[in-house]
Amino acid sequence: MRFLFLVLLTTGVIYGQQQPIEFPHNTHMDQGLACVDCHSTADTAAAAELPSVTKCMLCHEKIAVDAPGVAELREFAKRGHEIPWIRVYRFEELAAVKFRHAAHVQSGINCVECHGDVGEMTVAMPVIKHTMGTCVNCHRKNQASDDCVVCHY
Repeated sequence: MRFLFLVLLTTGVIYGQQQPIEFPHNTHMDQGLACVDCHSTADTAAAAELPSVTKCMLCHEKIAVDAPGVAELREFAKRGHEIPWIRVYRFEELAAVKFRHAAHVQSGINCVECHGDVGEMTVAMPVIKHTMGTCVNCHRKNQASDDCVVCHY
């Protein structure tokens, strides 16, 4: 049980969770969308926002209205409810990590380096295990500070 807790603490992910709506990342990427088109604050804020039902409906009001999952999306929109997306990656509060997406994107770190090739996935899955070691190695490779206070508060 302790091992499972440590895995969840370091990865921030519970594998096998089902998203409330099917979201095929590969289909959207094949249409020319970039990560920041849906996760619009990834390059400007600390957190990468999960897309709101309003953002999804900007396209799906007219595009692929009969596609699987879009009917469910339209129901959320009709009821005025946000989609209860389940984050695929996050750091647990106990890890005391203050990760800032914008700083990484603005430094030229490509999304695939931390999230894997989500654009090839039908369902976003955690494929890269985030540990202090993977972060420190990346910082060193990219000549970023590896001082503890850069990531921990």
